[in-house]
Amino acid sequence: MARKKKKCPEHSNSERWMISYGDFLTTLLSFFIVMFAISKVNNVRLKELAVSIQQAFGANKFITVSRSRPNIASTPKVVVPKVSPSQFKVSKSNKKLIKEERQESAVFTGIESNIKSFAAGKSSYKSSLSVYKSTRGLVISLKGSSFFNSGSARIIRKYHPLLKYIASELLKVNNNISIEGYTDSTPIRSAKYPNNWMLSTARAVNVLSFFIKSVNFPPSRLSASGYGKYKPVASNSTAAGRALNRRVNIVVLSNFLNNELPSS
Repeated sequence: MARKKKKCPEHSNSERWMISYGDFLTTLLSFFIVMFAISKVNNVRLKELAVSIQQAFGANKFITVSRSRPNIASTPKVVVPKVSPSQFKVSKSNKKLIKEERQESAVFTGIESNIKSFAAGKSSYKSSLSVYKSTRGLVISLKGSSFFNSGSARIIRKYHPLLKYIASELLKVNNNISIEGYTDSTPIRSAKYPNNWMLSTARAVNVLSFFIKSVNFPPSRLSASGYGKYKPVASNSTAAGRALNRRVNIVVLSNFLNNELPSS
């Protein structure tokens, strides 16, 4: 007769321990599911969850669902301190930079207003230029067809007083001045200016020379360049567009803004 094998007590205890550990993990998982459901504060879903858990564990009462919101006053809170703008410290160097930038902007506004007021005194002057601020500084745009005859770089004499006034206004600041000539796309062929590059550059240089001669403008603050037809501000397919493209821009370069070459 075969002898019955006795169960190892250690093996039986191990099995019982594994079963208890599994129950513990299941209970812990259920607890976190319940906490997640409570955090959403959805009574309908919470009640359904409670019923499901009761059925799974065979318990008569497991969770009581209240119609009121759960009290979460005891839950740890993350406190974010309120910081007012005055609490942000600005360094002395930044304060000085901001102050100087504002001062420059105010000076530009004054120059713009003065030039527009001077030009408004004469109808031909008023329509011959535009003054505006850009990302590079203050721009005084001279209408090419007003200040120059077609194919010529000589400044028409009747506009000398206006140009002299502009130069005297720009003496008030120590910013560098970039004088930039532009043309339309109409080809030019003459003994003096064989192409638009040379014509646009010559017009810019003549304005620069006028500044120096008329008000003794410091040459070290001036530069001249020509872009020909390659930086249009309007379409060259119409007469009005071509008129806008023929111009000389006097740019008072800001000491604080982007002073790269113009994009248009």
